[in-house]
Amino acid sequence: MIKHRIIEKPAFDVVGKKTWISGQDNELFGQFWVRCQEEKLFERFEKLSHHQPGQQTGSSVLGISCVEKDPANRAFYYMIAIENPDAHWQEQELYQVPASRGAIFERIGKIPEAIVKSEIYAFTEWLPSSAYDHAKTPEMEVYFPGNDGMREDSYCEFWLPITEKSSVDV
Repeated sequence: MIKHRIIEKPAFDVVGKKTWISGQDNELFGQFWVRCQEEKLFERFEKLSHHQPGQQTGSSVLGISCVEKDPANRAFYYMIAIENPDAHWQEQELYQVPASRGAIFERIGKIPEAIVKSEIYAFTEWLPSSAYDHAKTPEMEVYFPGNDGMREDSYCEFWLPITEKSSVDV
């Protein structure tokens, strides 16, 4: 079983690079991560953040699925980002993650397998049996400092935005 907890987060700004994900093809995510690595995006993130984790997430890097218009539509913009320590950085795109309630699913393991398992569990097991629906805010993959993703003990979290089910849905 994957551990989870419920949290409330205020809105916060991120800066990064985005791409269009045209559907359920998980390969598109991996290709985008490789392209960003080749373009030295992560080195620029480290310089910009001064190697400090994000204030709201504690992360070193975020994967943000911008599904706020329709969470059921799995074609959306996907962004690799960091919490924005400097709103004047013009090289990348700015985005505001809205305030939200979220279910956070913790996972230890190699990336991307660990994050995918967290997402599958969240959507296929936890959400259908919970008292919540998917909120119309972005989903986030949260990656932490000191985790390279290649080790079996890498730690990551999947943040699923939630809202209480209406009494009609229950």
